Amino acid sequence: MEVNVFDQLVPVGGTKNLRDIGGIATPEGLVVRRGVLFRSDTLHEAVMEDLARLNLACVIDFRSEAEVERRPDRLDGLNMRWVNLPVDNPRSAGSHFVDQEDLPEFRVEMIQHWLNRDFDAVGRMVDELSIDIAGDRVKRYQSFATDFAHVFAEFFAELVAVEGRPLLYHCEGGTDRTGVATALLLDVLGVDREAVMEDYLATNTVAAKELEELRQLAPPSLWPIIGAQPKQMQAFLDHIDSECGGINNYARSHLNLTDDAVAQLRSTYLVSP
Repeated sequence: MEVNVFDQLVPVGGTKNLRDIGGIATPEGLVVRRGVLFRSDTLHEAVMEDLARLNLACVIDFRSEAEVERRPDRLDGLNMRWVNLPVDNPRSAGSHFVDQEDLPEFRVEMIQHWLNRDFDAVGRMVDELSIDIAGDRVKRYQSFATDFAHVFAEFFAELVAVEGRPLLYHCEGGTDRTGVATALLLDVLGVDREAVMEDYLATNTVAAKELEELRQLAPPSLWPIIGAQPKQMQAFLDHIDSECGGINNYARSHLNLTDDAVAQLRSTYLVSP
């Protein structure tokens, strides 16, 4: 990636994982523009004065309605669009990876317990449902590519519509849903997969203290869902290649991007270093 992850960090009080993805290079020698694409954890405790300096035109929140209601973004007084594109927990006959009928509710309830730091309750749910937490998370990443393609298509529509004005997107911790959105964005822009993975794993560096605190509180059985795990992102990227025909085909068939739209995204968000 050839970018110092700490140089990407944006000093916004109340956030832990707010990064400018600008500076990441493509094999052709172009780099992602700085100051226009920001990935983040929740803005629930964000300092307004710090956010205002980013001159954001749009904030996209990938959290579910329940998560948003519990910890809404703090954006009062800022002149921007807020768009909720929930990467939720579907109960869908089209879901390729949900094998148990009550697994979606498990995920929703688990999030609530997790946010409350009630890790004992999370552990009990995992045991009661005999969930392979690591295997389920891998399948979850694979399902991002198919079950939530329509959500990420809307994300890309916003990227096109904003026409290069600053945009921030986030979930709760800025790791999984935000990580997948970033991987898709970098992939469509032509960034190589090694750099895509490096950016994803950078969460483990910038949030190392917080992640270690979580591991101290949570039983080892839950560690596979703490932080960014390479096998999870690799499963997502491999699924796009093996099941969706690669990123170029996926952009057309799942993200509704025409060749002209891809060209527009690249001309807007890539520059000479």
